[in-house]
Amino acid sequence: MTDRALSSAAAGGAGDKAAPSAQADAASGGIVTLLVVTALFVLTQLYLAIPLLAHVGQDFSAATPQAVTFALATGFSLAYASGFLIWGPISDQYGRRAVMLIGLVALVLATFACALAPSLSWLAGLRAVQGLVASSFAPVALAYLAEAVPPRRRATAIGAMSTSFLVAGIFGQALAAWVALHWGWSWVFVATGVCLAVAIPVIAVMVKEPARATVDGHLGHRFAALCRLAVRPAVLLVSCAHITLLLSFVAMYTALGPHLEGLGLNADKVILLRLVGLPAMFVALLAGSLAARIGGMPKVASAGFLLAAVGLTLEAALAQSLAGIAIGSLVFVTGVALAVPAMITQYGVLAAPNRAGGMALNGFVLFVGASIGPLITARVPGFVALLAGLAVALLLAAVCVAGSASIASSGRTS
Repeated sequence: MTDRALSSAAAGGAGDKAAPSAQADAASGGIVTLLVVTALFVLTQLYLAIPLLAHVGQDFSAATPQAVTFALATGFSLAYASGFLIWGPISDQYGRRAVMLIGLVALVLATFACALAPSLSWLAGLRAVQGLVASSFAPVALAYLAEAVPPRRRATAIGAMSTSFLVAGIFGQALAAWVALHWGWSWVFVATGVCLAVAIPVIAVMVKEPARATVDGHLGHRFAALCRLAVRPAVLLVSCAHITLLLSFVAMYTALGPHLEGLGLNADKVILLRLVGLPAMFVALLAGSLAARIGGMPKVASAGFLLAAVGLTLEAALAQSLAGIAIGSLVFVTGVALAVPAMITQYGVLAAPNRAGGMALNGFVLFVGASIGPLITARVPGFVALLAGLAVALLLAAVCVAGSASIASSGRTS
């Protein structure tokens, strides 16, 4: 099977029994835009924790920094990652639209409740609930796009969704930092909750259940298929690589704020430096065309990991220079932006035809890494040492991607 065919399978070609005309009519450009914008605010719930750690720590001053980190960041990330394993198979069994709507309603309620949390323990519990219900959106939306968007526009739609996931990493930090600076941290949850609430009736009206392959068996079969997928050697190697992406992203940005404050920057300038990497996020849209030029998504993923490692190395070497940090972070984010859609595609290739299950595993591994990132930052002394360690991990990830591609290729040709 060629790389072009594999990309088609990842995006929904393999195993589909639905008529092309039904697929072509299911999702217009407006629906794709709606889902992409909604995904931006869903993922913002993850990244808003990074700049809010100090604000929440001040309000709950009796708590230790580790407790604040767990309540605001780690608890959400772990629940979010675990939820992927639940919602993906459920949507394979019962449909995409219902799962997205039910999850969004629950997320809005949990988000507003976080703004009213009377204690850190309440906030921790509500953040975990947030994470669990928020995870109903991303894997299901990706599977929906794979089924509802015509083949000629499918790669662009999935690239746009991947870009949204990435942009949330910068947008969420900047939005939360700005709102918290001017009105307080609880208003971050109010503002994002309102945006998510607005999306619900629009999705209910515009999004129709896509035509998709007939599902045989009960829900247990979907979970069994997910378990079989997770232990395949090629998937295990991809997962070892994938876990480093958001781990390194969240760890770097968690450490960046205190480091910049140590260099004498005020809060407004820290927000601006966080925004430096935002334009690089849109490189994700080029992953498909780049794969056609250099020989497939595994090579794009490896290039992304290597570029991200170079960016962190530059950032570490120039850690006392604001310009050096800005350049290094821009290179780092560019590498991450290339790697994420390429890795999503690889999971789709390896998982076909259990598409939502593959997206579920992809999200689980990715966001387990995100949950580990703040913990690593708290335990590694020094900004430079942290970045050096993360750079080494990204280099090893590139090796794992190459190994997985080799195993998968051998399996197809044997």
